[in-house]
Amino acid sequence: MTPEEIIKKERWYVLQKIKEESLRTKAESAINYLVNYDIIFVGGDAPSSDDEIKTLEKLEELGAIKILNPGGTGDYGI
Repeated sequence: MTPEEIIKKERWYVLQKIKEESLRTKAESAINYLVNYDIIFVGGDAPSSDDEIKTLEKLEELGAIKILNPGGTGDYGI
């Protein structure tokens, strides 16, 4: 897999997680995004927790999301 494909896959994973949580969250409320540390996923589809955080920060830099508590400890408001 090329580096571009890896990054695309990580971004897609994070955006899907945000979308799923947004469907559970009351309108006009912040979306709670939890980064799971030290969890092994079958098939290895999830990015590492560090890569997940970097992806959240990059998506904010690109204007796709707004992180409400930057530098959080794995529990982000989006």
